[in-house]
Amino acid sequence: MGDNSLIFTFSGIRGIFGKDLNFDIAKKIAISFGEWFDGEEKKIILGQDTRPSGEIIKKGVIEGLIATGFNIVDVGICPTPIIIFTKNRLNIPSGIIITGSHNSQEWNGLKLLSSVTYLHNDDLEYISNRLNQVDLNNYGSKDLNIKKNVSKINPVSDYIKALYDHLNIEKIKENNNLKIVVDTGAGSGKYATPKILEGMGCTVEVINNDLLVNNLFPREIEPIEANLKDLIMEVWQRNFDVGFAHDCDADRLAIIGENGKYYPEDVGLALIAEDYLKNNGGKVEEITFITNLASSLMFDVIAEKYGAEVKRTPIGELFLIEEMNKLVRENKLKNNLVLGGEGSCGGVILPSFNCTRDGLFAAAKIVEILVNSGEKISKLVSKLPKYYSYRKKIVINPKDTNFIINGVKEELTEEGEVVEHIGNDLRISKEKEWFVLIHPSNTEPIIRVISEARRESLARVYCEATTELVNLVINRM
Repeated sequence: MGDNSLIFTFSGIRGIFGKDLNFDIAKKIAISFGEWFDGEEKKIILGQDTRPSGEIIKKGVIEGLIATGFNIVDVGICPTPIIIFTKNRLNIPSGIIITGSHNSQEWNGLKLLSSVTYLHNDDLEYISNRLNQVDLNNYGSKDLNIKKNVSKINPVSDYIKALYDHLNIEKIKENNNLKIVVDTGAGSGKYATPKILEGMGCTVEVINNDLLVNNLFPREIEPIEANLKDLIMEVWQRNFDVGFAHDCDADRLAIIGENGKYYPEDVGLALIAEDYLKNNGGKVEEITFITNLASSLMFDVIAEKYGAEVKRTPIGELFLIEEMNKLVRENKLKNNLVLGGEGSCGGVILPSFNCTRDGLFAAAKIVEILVNSGEKISKLVSKLPKYYSYRKKIVINPKDTNFIINGVKEELTEEGEVVEHIGNDLRISKEKEWFVLIHPSNTEPIIRVISEARRESLARVYCEATTELVNLVINRM
């Protein structure tokens, strides 16, 4: 898209600050977005994560939005789930969230929101192409009345109140004696998750809550096992019941068990899904669980156990939200339950509360499940269907994506595999036994090879063999 080096994806626009993304580029993106937007009310919500580079980007975005006629509701540093919750609650027709999400500190980005969800490829294509044509000399800053066009609110307390309405909060507080460690990674979750858990009656300790003196983050931002050694040791050595960690904008959730074990992101979502399915028996006519192609087969096993349906979408939160909204509209006169999430991220999506991936809500639901069951998280996880996952990543030039995917599909087909080609993704599978997914990342210049199987050795073999095949196709280019 366009001639710039920014990465345009369903998850927004991302680039390395100072190289691909700066004040001028941010202003051009905002102007391009403003010219793309065709709603009657030019009102927009604006928020950001804790990256220091966000302040410069924000100034450019504000100037660009005001220059194109927007009134801005500024929520400041705020978790992405709360920004989207507030946008929907206040019926604000558009939004921009300044965040690099789980990417490392040198990255930043802008998540662009329509009235429903994130922008589609065609919309991003327009913005990208328009970006190269914007002449900032035609959009001066001298005449901008920023004070008049920007209002500020803090939506955290309203969000927490609404979240508690979706829990049996009094029962939880009455029976809760959990000790929890929260590793915020100095991200925007620091302003909400500890408050949420304390309000539920948890004893909460927070670690890695602040940027270091040189404005660096206290750990790598993505909440994967390799980056959570502090949290793992804290939980294990000091006998906490559970540990939680977010990425920088808190739409993801990682869980550490009382034994210091890191659980894959699918596990938290699976616990929440089973809790909803088990406790809604007989209360609703139908239950539909929406997830993506990369999420664990355990969701299919759990859904079958409770008579629920699983629908899988292409990877990208946009596709889940659109499918959920479609089902909600179709079934608005029925007593149905729609929920889901992207297993690879750990954030749950419950449209009746917050129609976006929500790591804050996921943490609260895990606490509710622990309190109600009276069991350790390791015990709860041991009851879930057992699968093993293996992952590899291959650095590519994004311009070569289509060639690589088509080449791999041709090779697999010649080998006799039945290949699902959905969007840019390739998937081969055998019912509830195993699958392999070849997925060009929506946020980085890489291809991810993800496998899952009931046997660990099989997951590893499938992943490594498929990775070799992808590399073979690349080497032929």
